Amino acid sequence: MSEQQSPKRLVISDVDGTLLDPNKQLTEAARMAIRDLDAADVGFTFVSARPPRALLPLAKATGLKLPFACFNGAMICSPDLNVLSQKLMPCDDVVRAAEIIVEHGLDVWAFVGTEWWVTNLHGPHTDGHRKLLGREPRLMASMLAKCTEAAKVVGVSDDFDAVARCEKALRESGLQISATRSSDYYVDVTNAEANKGHAARELMRLCGATPETTVTLGDMPTDVLMFRETAGSIAMGNAASDVKQAAKAVTASNSEEGFARAVHEIILKNT
Repeated sequence: MSEQQSPKRLVISDVDGTLLDPNKQLTEAARMAIRDLDAADVGFTFVSARPPRALLPLAKATGLKLPFACFNGAMICSPDLNVLSQKLMPCDDVVRAAEIIVEHGLDVWAFVGTEWWVTNLHGPHTDGHRKLLGREPRLMASMLAKCTEAAKVVGVSDDFDAVARCEKALRESGLQISATRSSDYYVDVTNAEANKGHAARELMRLCGATPETTVTLGDMPTDVLMFRETAGSIAMGNAASDVKQAAKAVTASNSEEGFARAVHEIILKNT
């Protein structure tokens, strides 16, 4: 890598609730703050639960030069969507997880590389995801075989009780997976070790940074895992009290330009 691609100083930001405002927009102040980081030779990247194609517009809007993490760390991509690393689930475990999802009457989505595979092309929430990804899903000819290649498998249904029951069954299955409801109608299944702490470690490795020269920003309990991996950590003003207590510093909320203020008042002030 070149010196520009391997910064000694690095900022890793969560996306929703941190980098983006409450309307999920990148403000001009946030955009300028990222430019100021670049001018100060501080690398910038982000980590999100979103799939890679859903993050591509944000990568372009921020002029991203470094790898970013999706699925909360299960996959690391370059800005041109090359998969650099991923943490897949054990084949037998993900097959059984997919079976449990089907047994509860849910559709199955599998995110394989940068592609999106589904068992029902016109099932619940596929239209919304088409708009989000700007891409058509691919129909799984063999659901179980395709799921073994996935960084994330999702159970989808508008029967919220069925989704809750499915999550409980997955959690009690003894499988080496992580199962969490990201909404009333989704249950997300990833590698048990795919979390934002892992994402921070992988991004530092790929970017040539160290924990001592890296700052992480976030607003949710999942972000605390990456706070623990870096010497610098900043919680948003909209974060819960336990998240704030886990960080080294606290900035304003994402409705008050907290990201931009953290960059100018904390990060760049101390570089």
